[in-house]
Amino acid sequence: MPKTLNVADVMPGDVLLCRSDYSGASVTEVTGSKYVHAAICVRQGYAAEASGHRVKEIEIEKLLNEYDHIAVLRQPDCWSPRRVNKLQSFIDAAISRKAGFNCDGMRTFEERKKAHEENLMDKLREFFEQTPVDPAVDCKSYFCSELVAAAHVAVGIIEPSAAVVYEPSTLSPSDLADDFTFGIFCGYLIPYSGYIIPEDDEYSAAPRLDEIFENKT
Repeated sequence: MPKTLNVADVMPGDVLLCRSDYSGASVTEVTGSKYVHAAICVRQGYAAEASGHRVKEIEIEKLLNEYDHIAVLRQPDCWSPRRVNKLQSFIDAAISRKAGFNCDGMRTFEERKKAHEENLMDKLREFFEQTPVDPAVDCKSYFCSELVAAAHVAVGIIEPSAAVVYEPSTLSPSDLADDFTFGIFCGYLIPYSGYIIPEDDEYSAAPRLDEIFENKT
């Protein structure tokens, strides 16, 4: 049986992947995944997201009401109190400067991702041949998974050299799902008791975080 979580179980730094069978068709068409939105928990009960016209904080309960269900990814060894504080500061700064939603980034995502992959070796060579600089993550706008990836860069989980590869504007919700850098599946948030996870869900047969660590002990 799929493991379900309560909102109170969600921890700062957890990545929230939101599934919808009825909205986000343009995202599904590009990525092949029905997880069409991503957010990140900033403190108990609240997540940060780029949605609509801006970056904002939202109650996780309200976020859950907007989608079919949410898959929770957790990276247990990365989110120290210092990084959690940096995460909140990053989100507060984005909200304070009224960072918007990156509509252009969404529209050109597919071609930009392809260009990034084709030119990646040149970008890495250029990075190591010059004086390293911190990646620019304080943007005027973000799309959903771009914000989540930028947060990982801002707090130092993704270091400057790795940020050349993990360019936030080239990562979709399904890219976050496919990379353990952003967390390991630890359970579902479901909208009501008795909700059934669809059989075609990407995580329906995936090992959970607790099972992986249990097998190592």
